[in-house]
Amino acid sequence: MDGDRGRSVDAVIFGATGFTGERVVRAAIRKQKQEPGFTFAIAGRSVDKLRQVLNRCKQISGLGEFEVKLIEADVSRPESILEMCRQGKVVINCVGPYRFYGEQVVKACVDAGTHYVDISGEPQFLESMQLRYDQQAREKGIYIVGACGFDSIPSEMGVAFTKKHFDGDLNSIETFLSFKAGPEGTSAHYATWESAVHGISAAAELSPIRKQLFAQRLPRPTHKVEEKKVFYNEDVRGWAIPFPGADRSIARRTEYLEFTEQNHRPVQVISYLKTGSIINTAQIVIFGALFMFMAKFKFTRDLLLKYPKVFSMGFFSHEGPTEEQMRNTSFRMEIVGRGYSQKLSSPDEVHTAVPDKRIVAEVTGPDPGYNATSAMVLESAMTILEESGQPKSRIPRFGVLPPGYAFENTGLIGRLHDHGIGFKVISKDA
Repeated sequence: MDGDRGRSVDAVIFGATGFTGERVVRAAIRKQKQEPGFTFAIAGRSVDKLRQVLNRCKQISGLGEFEVKLIEADVSRPESILEMCRQGKVVINCVGPYRFYGEQVVKACVDAGTHYVDISGEPQFLESMQLRYDQQAREKGIYIVGACGFDSIPSEMGVAFTKKHFDGDLNSIETFLSFKAGPEGTSAHYATWESAVHGISAAAELSPIRKQLFAQRLPRPTHKVEEKKVFYNEDVRGWAIPFPGADRSIARRTEYLEFTEQNHRPVQVISYLKTGSIINTAQIVIFGALFMFMAKFKFTRDLLLKYPKVFSMGFFSHEGPTEEQMRNTSFRMEIVGRGYSQKLSSPDEVHTAVPDKRIVAEVTGPDPGYNATSAMVLESAMTILEESGQPKSRIPRFGVLPPGYAFENTGLIGRLHDHGIGFKVISKDA
């Protein structure tokens, strides 16, 4: 890393005027009260709007008065992004869709020797950044860690937590995500919808990236777990469908690095959405099929982007959820792991029998899209600040890394507990 000389703050929150960015600012203010030595700045295209964010935050009960540096930075002006990156030890990037606006910030962080985290859930962006910038980030001595929000900290750290509490060789992990809303329901901001639309449209771009990214073949398990489409799961007592987010693709990167760099046995990870009743499941499947079809063609894709409320049945909007909706929304991720009592000496060896042990764990937390995400990305940045540059850093190496690989041996899970994000084992075989 270029060193911290001349860097005015620990963290720069880029995109602070966005819906999620403002939540990260609030989390950072609370963090500064808890840890007075922590300093941060906020950045965006308009200093006036940045000032408005600060004024709103000052009105929130318990936050009080504070001074924060404002940095004008715009992805259309690369020199302003580079100057922003030079001012902090780590950049928290909240500006999406990342396929359009992310690489400029990653490149600037590499050039400036600045650590980087974001809240992207876009596989095409995340995987291409690893392919293009991993070696440069290693040489600079910095960490570039994407997907540090709801995509995909619960899944990545939940898998890491489950591995640590399983005695034996894990063969597979299935995650089941569910949400609970209050009487006023829940909703999400347009930015998430926009990223999802473009993500589906760019799915074909992933194949050539992955051919380069996963050049080495992993051991093929005898007991291969196939993804199921629509099914009732006895372990979690509910209907489920494949989760449409980035969790599985990010888990694949983590497991690949675990095997090729750490000589750890790879685990099959499959992500599901727990949908409730069969009627609710059918509605979600129909909506999902229509959404994926429309996202593939420019004309219908433009309709999705122009009328998010109409095509999401009111769930996505430019206004986003209300404070009350966020306060009364929570998530739960149930994690079912299966494996073997016996541990083989080498990860290249393959078990021939059917798995004979099971573990069930869970991750729970508040409103996932905003309150939990702001805590997750901030504490990911704090983990890097505290654990980088140490002689025996618990982050395996510098470079472009998925969060599970970067943080599995760090204190991140403990930090998340302070925000009401809990990890626990429900049951496990002796």
